[in-house]
Amino acid sequence: MINIGRTILESAKLAIIELSYGPGETVYERGAPAQFVYLVDQGALCRFRLMPGDRRSVIQFLFPGDGFGYEIGRHHRDTVQALTQIKVLAASKDALLAAANSDGRLSSLLFSAAASAAVAAEGKADALRVRSSTEQIAQFLLDMEVRLSRRGEIALPMGRQQIADHFGLRLETVSRAINAMHQEKIIHFRDREQRRVVIRDKQRLQQLASDASDFDYWSILKRRKTVNGAARRQQ
Repeated sequence: MINIGRTILESAKLAIIELSYGPGETVYERGAPAQFVYLVDQGALCRFRLMPGDRRSVIQFLFPGDGFGYEIGRHHRDTVQALTQIKVLAASKDALLAAANSDGRLSSLLFSAAASAAVAAEGKADALRVRSSTEQIAQFLLDMEVRLSRRGEIALPMGRQQIADHFGLRLETVSRAINAMHQEKIIHFRDREQRRVVIRDKQRLQQLASDASDFDYWSILKRRKTVNGAARRQQ
C-alpha cells in the first residue's frame, strides 16, 4: 500500500479531519468506500484481512508517521483497526489526486511513495520465502526497537497472536521463539504480560535475524524445563 505521509499531505495543502479511536475500534472495513487517505498521528493500528476459518492475515502494523488507506480502486481491500488509543488525520483522496494533477512536485512525491511501497512489498515477500521463523521474529523485534523504543524499552502494542498472524506462523511457534530468546538473556520482559521488552544482547539478536541455524529453541526450552524440574525436587 502507498504510504501517504505527512510531507505529501502538507504539500497538497488539503483540508484535514482529525479522528480519534479507542483500542479495538475500526477505522474502516474491507469493502468500504475508499474516500479518504489517512496519516497516523498517535498510537498504533493493524491492517488485516480475514481468511477462511476467521483467521486474520495481518498485513501491516501502523505507527505515528505512517500513511494508509490509499487505494487504486473505489473500495478498501482490507480492514484497519486500532490497537491502542489513536489519533489519525484524514484527507479526501479525490482532492489529493486533483492537487497532484496540477502540481508536479506533489505528483513526483506520490510516484516515489508508490515505488517505495513496491520495493517494501518485494522485500517482505523475499524475507518470508527465505527466513526461518526465528529469523523473522528477531528482525521484527529489531524493527520494533527502531519504531517504538523509549528509554531502552519497547512497549509492544500487539500480542503474540497478532505477530503470528503477521508472519503466517502458529502462535506456539512465536511464543517458543520469544521465550527461548528470553531464556538465553537476549531479551528481557518488564511486565507479566510480556509486552514491555528490553533488548539485552542486540548483537546476538542481529545475528539471529540474519542466521538462526544454530538457535534450537526446542533444546533451550527443554533445558529450562529440566532445570526447573530439578529445582522443584530439591525443595
